[in-house]
Amino acid sequence: MTSKQAMLAATVLVVVAVLLPGCSDYRGASQRHKITHAPYNQRQVWAVAPLRNESGSRYADGYAVADKLTHQLTMIHGIDVLPVNRVLGAMQALNLGAITSKDQALALRDALGVDGLVVGSLTAWDPYDPPKIGIAIELYVDPISPTRTFDSRELTWAATEDRALPQRPYQSGDQPVSTVAAYYDAADPDTRAELERYGKHRGKDDGKVKHHARLYLISMDLYTEFVSQRVCSRLLAAESARLTRTPDDTQSQTPRLTQATP
Repeated sequence: MTSKQAMLAATVLVVVAVLLPGCSDYRGASQRHKITHAPYNQRQVWAVAPLRNESGSRYADGYAVADKLTHQLTMIHGIDVLPVNRVLGAMQALNLGAITSKDQALALRDALGVDGLVVGSLTAWDPYDPPKIGIAIELYVDPISPTRTFDSRELTWAATEDRALPQRPYQSGDQPVSTVAAYYDAADPDTRAELERYGKHRGKDDGKVKHHARLYLISMDLYTEFVSQRVCSRLLAAESARLTRTPDDTQSQTPRLTQATP
């Protein structure tokens, strides 16, 4: 091997050594951030109203949390979400300072012309380490918005969880169809474990400091991001459960409220 060939081989080895960790991180990132699919057969348009502050803390910002929820919902495949400032504009047009009743939620949903409206409140807020957030949200849907559910007999033949499901219209009436009520205390071992999993690979390596889940404990903004992601995940789980109930349940004329479980 000539000196030029040896130098070229050495250069190739260096390039491979540099690129391989990056490729590994990329594959890992793609696996960690899998796209969540909404359980509907057609694309939906949702909106999130600013949450009421019932926490007793003056630091709780229902508008900021609504913005976090909106951001998390936009990452769900099959759901588009209106910006919160547009929701505020509709509320001002309706002379609504906050959504405090079912009738107000329905009026805002219809004024926005969306398929689904998320409303709710902050029930607890403590920004100090370990942070705590309590949140309760409800989903109001357009009764004629198409969704998908399934015949239990089809589930027997389903080869994968991605199997397309038959169409069926909403039967929601004027009640919230799904609800999530949660309290995330970072001192709780289960919450801490969820936070560690969430924050572990969402850090930024600036070459000096490897940011990790610890930042989510000292930044209320990041902790709110974590809680918003978990709440949206539970809301979609509640919707999936509602839309995949048995045919006997779907024949009922009484709207059924589905609450997410921890």
